[in-house]
Amino acid sequence: MAPHPQPDSRAPKIGPQAAAVVTGSFLSGAMASLSTMVTPLFLDTDNEPAQLLRHWARLYHYGHLALPALSVATCGLYGYTALSKRASGRANWRRYAVAGAMTIAMVPFTWYVMVPTNNTLFRLEASARKSESGSGSLAELSVIQELVVRWAWLHIGRSVFPLIGAIMGLSGLVQELGR
Repeated sequence: MAPHPQPDSRAPKIGPQAAAVVTGSFLSGAMASLSTMVTPLFLDTDNEPAQLLRHWARLYHYGHLALPALSVATCGLYGYTALSKRASGRANWRRYAVAGAMTIAMVPFTWYVMVPTNNTLFRLEASARKSESGSGSLAELSVIQELVVRWAWLHIGRSVFPLIGAIMGLSGLVQELGR
């Protein structure tokens, strides 16, 4: 039986940074799929304003449950990696810090860029619920569709932040493995 090779103690430990790259990539892909697959499905099949608004509100609800937490977790992994690299005097710590900052940048983008569209859609959805009970009026389907399309484009823009973070993290990982 051949002896097992001893592990190289100089090999970089890549657990947290690899996990950050994977979670950041997953986050970006999950977010992009909402805009590129789910939203067009709603636009193609929902022919009632209230139905489209209800579907968008549920999509937002479920996305809001998981995606911001995944963004924070990914940023935390990059932050841990950056701090570990900095403490050990490694020069590439900045790359992981930038990757974390890019990943979490989706949050202020949401607050400052997307909130007006989100609030309008939520207000229309509340109006649709009132309309169903006979006490409110509802916007035209074409107006709601335009808002949902605007939201989808903004959401695609937001999904680019964790993608850039994943690319930065991957470049740091490749650099480490190449040493």
